[in-house]
Amino acid sequence: MFKPELRNEVISLGAIYQASAEIKKIAWEGKINNKIIHPLIYSVYQTTSDEIEDIYINLKRLNTGLDFLRKQLVGDAFSRDAEVTRYFEAINILVRNMNKKNEIISNLRDELSNHAKNVTEDNLHEHAEFLSNLYLRTISKINPRIIVNGDNKYLTDNKNASMIRALLLSAIRSYILWQQSGGTKFRIFLFKKKIAEIALTV
Repeated sequence: MFKPELRNEVISLGAIYQASAEIKKIAWEGKINNKIIHPLIYSVYQTTSDEIEDIYINLKRLNTGLDFLRKQLVGDAFSRDAEVTRYFEAINILVRNMNKKNEIISNLRDELSNHAKNVTEDNLHEHAEFLSNLYLRTISKINPRIIVNGDNKYLTDNKNASMIRALLLSAIRSYILWQQSGGTKFRIFLFKKKIAEIALTV
């Protein structure tokens, strides 16, 4: 979809980490930040955009994730988050297995296209409910499933559970964009410092 270039890789990586960090906050603290989540949910429906900037509304809306990404790559041991890194690895495995399920991918595209309504901060929970049900009908059929750790009182809340699944879907979407932009784990290793520099200036 996009011309492979490091900047596009960094943008999509920032979105993956932003989604993963918000999943962790919801799971452990029950905190839902509509402003931070809005561009992530919006991105799931953007299946025909030619510019990666358009997928996330405005790149400044990814500052939280880009800052998190930078700390993961070049921060000290205290600023690195093993749980968020685990989500990244789990998504990697899921996407690899998902690419073998053409029917599931086709169903995802069709349903997202048919439900492509305007996404605002005020209707995020409506979209989260739809995306959560879509996730359960499609992605959850693929093994291994992504296990979300957290406090049971927050994980069993229906609104929280729906938002977590919606964010997982957005992280998967961004992971696929990262790959389409040329992203690989080896390139993260190879260009770690450069990726961290770009994350500061996007």
